[in-house]
Amino acid sequence: MAESSEADDKTNQISERRVRQAYDEGQMPVGRDAIALAGMVGGTLALVSSAAPFTDALVRLVQNTLTAAPTTPYATLWDSVAKALVGPAQVCAAGALLAASATLAQTRGGFWPELALPDVSRMTQGKLSRLFTREFLIDLGLAALKVAAVGWVAYLALRDEFMTLPKLLDAPAAAQVGAIFEPLGKAAVKVLTVMAVLAGADLAVAHLRFRSKMKMTPEEAKREYKEEEGDPLMRMRRKKRSRELAKGRVAVEVPRADAVLVNPTHVAVAIRYRRDESRAPKVIAKGKGQLAEIMRDLARANGIPIVEDIALTRLLYRRVKVGGQVPAETYKAVAAVLAFVYRVTGRLQGQAAGALR
Repeated sequence: MAESSEADDKTNQISERRVRQAYDEGQMPVGRDAIALAGMVGGTLALVSSAAPFTDALVRLVQNTLTAAPTTPYATLWDSVAKALVGPAQVCAAGALLAASATLAQTRGGFWPELALPDVSRMTQGKLSRLFTREFLIDLGLAALKVAAVGWVAYLALRDEFMTLPKLLDAPAAAQVGAIFEPLGKAAVKVLTVMAVLAGADLAVAHLRFRSKMKMTPEEAKREYKEEEGDPLMRMRRKKRSRELAKGRVAVEVPRADAVLVNPTHVAVAIRYRRDESRAPKVIAKGKGQLAEIMRDLARANGIPIVEDIALTRLLYRRVKVGGQVPAETYKAVAAVLAFVYRVTGRLQGQAAGALR
């Protein structure tokens, strides 16, 4: 009941932060049936491809064993044993390779060695109590159904073949082994088909459970927001401090400006040009809203011309950082502003227009 109540309290919001953290820790949706299926497919393919050589090696091993039975030691049999083991080794290697590939495909190539090692703390931190949870009981029931389904399909596939086994007693050894491989191959196709369906369902359930686990309760959402964005009070203090620093810089730089561009009330940009300071005019201060109003007041108080140019002001505000030079495509527009300012104020006549050509 506690689990269902907690699930009901969760919202539909998926926590991307928790998803990233889960993947970093190796906790991700993995379909174990898909891994088993890949191993079975690899083993079956290897078994089919090596059936003929394995049959020959096995028959030869039996024949050599019967021939060498009266004599000892059996040193001459090792070569036959080694050849007979090649087939099973190929089956095991192919199954392990495809199972590992299926695992890496689901984990996005990630590997966490610490998760492969035994962890005693998992048994001592209340993990045993989870053996009786609803999720565990559901998994146990599903596992029983899977085993029953696969076993029933295998039985149906091999039932008729069992009746032909007594007829093989008088057949040659090679024929006996071949007669065993043929029904196994037919049964493998049906069993793998059922396993593929079960693996798809298992993978879908794993992803649904993972997404459900990544959902947050309203309290968790608030806590995560605070952790990511910081405490609201601290954010307000940082913003206030930033505004104070910006005001201090504006108070210093605006009186040194050649002009203040405005847009016309929301944005303000202070520009300055000196040949010995930079190759092009620089943005020495900028602001919007209340800070832009402060800049206009400072400009009036210090006799700095205020020029309204909406397009140029917006462009400089968006693209140029404080202390940066104006972009080349604005040279003509800025030169025209400075030439007008110099003409009106009588300072440094013609310097702006000539310097930016």
